[in-house]
Amino acid sequence: MKIKNNKFKIYNLLFLLVILCYFGKSYSQKKTNEKPTAKQGYEITIQTQNLVNETVQLSFVFGTNKKNYVVDSIKIKTNIQKVVFKEPKKIVGAIFKLALKSNPNFIELAIDNGNSLQINATGTNTQNWEILSNVINKDFLDYQKKSSLLSKPEQTESKSQLQKKYPNSILNLYFWAENKTQLPKITDPNEQQVAYDSFFDTVNSNDKRLAFLPNINKLLYKLVTILPLTNENYIKHIDKLLKGLDCKTQNYSIFTKYISANLAFFESTNLEIAYNHLYENYIKDNTCKSFSDTDMNKFTNEYDTNKKVPLNSIFPELSFAKKDSTIVTIQEIYSQNEFTLITFFSPTCQHCINKMPEIKKFMVNIKEKYPNKKTAWVVILNDKEEDKWLPFIEKNQLDTAAINLKSLDSNRSYQQVLNAFSNPCYFLVNKEGKVMLKSFNNKAILEIINR
Repeated sequence: MKIKNNKFKIYNLLFLLVILCYFGKSYSQKKTNEKPTAKQGYEITIQTQNLVNETVQLSFVFGTNKKNYVVDSIKIKTNIQKVVFKEPKKIVGAIFKLALKSNPNFIELAIDNGNSLQINATGTNTQNWEILSNVINKDFLDYQKKSSLLSKPEQTESKSQLQKKYPNSILNLYFWAENKTQLPKITDPNEQQVAYDSFFDTVNSNDKRLAFLPNINKLLYKLVTILPLTNENYIKHIDKLLKGLDCKTQNYSIFTKYISANLAFFESTNLEIAYNHLYENYIKDNTCKSFSDTDMNKFTNEYDTNKKVPLNSIFPELSFAKKDSTIVTIQEIYSQNEFTLITFFSPTCQHCINKMPEIKKFMVNIKEKYPNKKTAWVVILNDKEEDKWLPFIEKNQLDTAAINLKSLDSNRSYQQVLNAFSNPCYFLVNKEGKVMLKSFNNKAILEIINR
């Protein structure tokens, strides 16, 4: 009986072991089959050597201002030092720059969400830096090092191979944009339309990564210059980029600001109708708070000026006072000159203070470069306080370069007529008083003078 009990215990023990093994195997399989949590952000480990006192920077460029945004940096204190740039949160894929603060050279990195890289940075020559892990960036760095030695067709082929190899990476999108910006100028109207219609053939304009491309400005410039610059065509560009786009996205803000800046760049072609379309349909309500108060003031001010003093309209007949209190009309001045630049300013406006020397130099150069074309520069005090007016004129030596005027009434009623509330404020008019420009745009002024 004792033997039987022992056998029973042994059988029970064996059965228990089998059950534990079964459930242990099942639990292990379940753990293995579970979908792993996706790694977010990025981690860039850099082994530095011979970079003592240098500052390593990770940055990227995007948007219409071409500003270099430094997202991380560290000063190297020892001859051999490991640096880790880490972002634990989910990112939108972008092209980053890795560089030294003291050196204009850099290497580009194609960073997608979840990327991990190991880099050897030896010495100040970035051409000698190496990527030890992450095959996409190994290939990308190899392309950067050899691209200057390749012909354009060879560069295109190399980019094409990398695009095929990494179809879902930010690198593919970056090279797609590069290829678009390098398209030759098309003169045939039918071919222009085909190129325009197929511009976003393989890329969704809602792709959040577009806004963070370092070549986004060039890409958008190529889009808006494929077709002739007319209000009708530019309205098409605006709707193509913004209609149906989520106004909460970075794309919406970046695209809108680019269009506004580009319309100002091409001001001499009179695209005011296109600007008004942009403002009324995509800016005015600011539903998603895509634009700051400063942005909105700028946009609204330009729109209001368009309505009150449209391009090609005749500048209103207004009277002002000279330093000696002599009254003069603007019409008296512009009728005696082929072109007159009218500038409203305040002596306390920092932008005016910074801008006046540049405008003065430009207007003096025009007189010297085009002696046969009579030009004038009118500078009008746009401030209630007059105590700093004469000192400002004297300090900037405006007596010989400009005709200096001030308002006849303390309420400055002309501001309502011209929407001239901001400083500085500009109007370029011809001999007939027709408004040609409403900004200080060197390129546009020269284009108009040389017509």
